[in-house]
Amino acid sequence: MKEKILGVLGGVGPLATIYFADLVVKMTDAATDQEHIAMVILNHASIPDRTDYILDKSKPNPVPVMAKDAKMLEEDGCDYIVIPCNTAHFFYEEIQKNVNIPIINILEETVKRCQECVPNLKKIGVLATEGTVKSHAYQDIIEKHGLECVVPSDEDQKSLMNIIYNQVKAGKEVDIFEFHRIIGELKKQGCDAIILGCTELSIIKKDFDIQRVDIVDSMECLARASILACDKKLKEN
Repeated sequence: MKEKILGVLGGVGPLATIYFADLVVKMTDAATDQEHIAMVILNHASIPDRTDYILDKSKPNPVPVMAKDAKMLEEDGCDYIVIPCNTAHFFYEEIQKNVNIPIINILEETVKRCQECVPNLKKIGVLATEGTVKSHAYQDIIEKHGLECVVPSDEDQKSLMNIIYNQVKAGKEVDIFEFHRIIGELKKQGCDAIILGCTELSIIKKDFDIQRVDIVDSMECLARASILACDKKLKEN
């Protein structure tokens, strides 16, 4: 059987890309080097900010750069492409049109995983960048699955953006108490599951070892889908 190669269209952001690759390795049930997934990682950090463009179309458009990067991964022989950035999936269809290999959709995989993990799921809270929230990317997919979506209040969204951009992306100390407070506000509104819909928030989950069934990490969902797509086995835990 031909070995499948995973192309990682990364740099959005750089830390999240490295964490994604680390997750894929750690979540693969492999006893030898040869049993791991072959990956081509393009950590292209200078891609224009996705949220900036979604909120203000006068800002640089990331699509031409990301489409070019996707083509490069296809030309390198990749069988699948992943983009370890939730906000970038606002441009999913435009990027997918530029290549003939599948791009695994982090949003779809995360919502499906919520349905698998959380019994009697009815309402999902989404923590994401302002760009992801304003684009309705998660809201549309969640509603397509017959579920209700809740996002933070404007004030809590502003606080979350501060955590994402001024703390995680900037390499500063994270206000973990504020992070949990925002989650608590969504739980008060009856959310059965909380999606960490920004890959910087996935890093918080890792760094603070947050282990809760009702908190579903989009990055882990993407890693899981990538391993299975490339015909490798998942570790049981």
